[in-house]
Amino acid sequence: MADTLAREPVRETAPTAPAPPRRRRDRLVLGAALAWLVVLLVEWAADGRIWPGHLVGIVPPAAFVIVPLLLAALAPLARGAARWRSLAAAVLALAVGFGQSGVDPAALWRAEPRPGPDSVRVFAWNTNSWNQLLGTQDHFYAFLRSKDADVYLLHEYQHVTADRKGRLPIDDLARLRREFPGHQVAVRGELVTLSRFPILRQPAVGPAGDLPPGADWAAEYRENKVLRTDVLVRGRTVSFYNVHMPVWNSMPDGLLSAAFYRHMRERFAPRRAQYAGLEADLAANRNPVVVAGDFNATAAMSDLDPLRERLDDAADVSTDPYPTSWEEGGWKPFWRTDWAFTGNGARAERYAFGEPERLSDHAVQDLWVSLPGNG
Repeated sequence: MADTLAREPVRETAPTAPAPPRRRRDRLVLGAALAWLVVLLVEWAADGRIWPGHLVGIVPPAAFVIVPLLLAALAPLARGAARWRSLAAAVLALAVGFGQSGVDPAALWRAEPRPGPDSVRVFAWNTNSWNQLLGTQDHFYAFLRSKDADVYLLHEYQHVTADRKGRLPIDDLARLRREFPGHQVAVRGELVTLSRFPILRQPAVGPAGDLPPGADWAAEYRENKVLRTDVLVRGRTVSFYNVHMPVWNSMPDGLLSAAFYRHMRERFAPRRAQYAGLEADLAANRNPVVVAGDFNATAAMSDLDPLRERLDDAADVSTDPYPTSWEEGGWKPFWRTDWAFTGNGARAERYAFGEPERLSDHAVQDLWVSLPGNG
């Protein structure tokens, strides 16, 4: 018996084998697809409801198409159920996020628009502190005049302090009137509207309506982010809304700084108030409307959703499948923060972003609009 015991092989417990490489790859591919889907759902729940939701503005909107397409392309690397689950998650993420991407495939086969002879040409632009920092004033005014627009919606009629954190009022009205003798001028805070047609009135919009008469420029700058001008165009009153919403971030401070997040938190409520004021005014306005400017919001952000539901995005007539307006002069403008909308019978006939000739970090918006009975 002793010999039998001696001859029995010694049975050793085998160490736990690591997961085969194929299994790890399955988990990685499926995990990436599910993680992106979870990110989309969290972003949907947060954006517009709490201030950290504005972080989605950092993401180039095209990522909402590019990322799920890449994940779908990686799905075949997984096996069996993991492959089909990864593909399903990627397709669902594409469906959920496409509306936030700013991508318009139909623009690829859209014919080049031809505005009618009675179209009103509108030029909207963030002037980068009235060209304080780039170019010359002669170049600046020559550039504006070259557009020969019927209506100009201009923002940042101001200068900045040496540290670029403060805002200062300016008075360039004499030159404006000299350079545009055929236009009427409306100014409030940092917003300037020039109109070749008679300006009938300038109703206050949103928080600006609560300002007392004769409020100082600092208060106007802070509260007045929408300048509405009702203009008489060939016997019809048309409302033009010149918009420059407060910026939600402080990118110079950097994502790792407390100042960045403090800025986000402090700007959240004022931005909501400005958007709410604009939406309420539009809801009560039966005139044909043109709304254009720097909204400091991308297609990925929910701030624009009520406007996009009520009005027509001028980009619906553009031939650019992914229009962008910022940051001009940087490596690549990946974001569209400048928007134009029409409604109540006003209709965009042609819409395009143009080069700012190194005078601003925002592209210019060139828009031709037809009015009821004129198009």
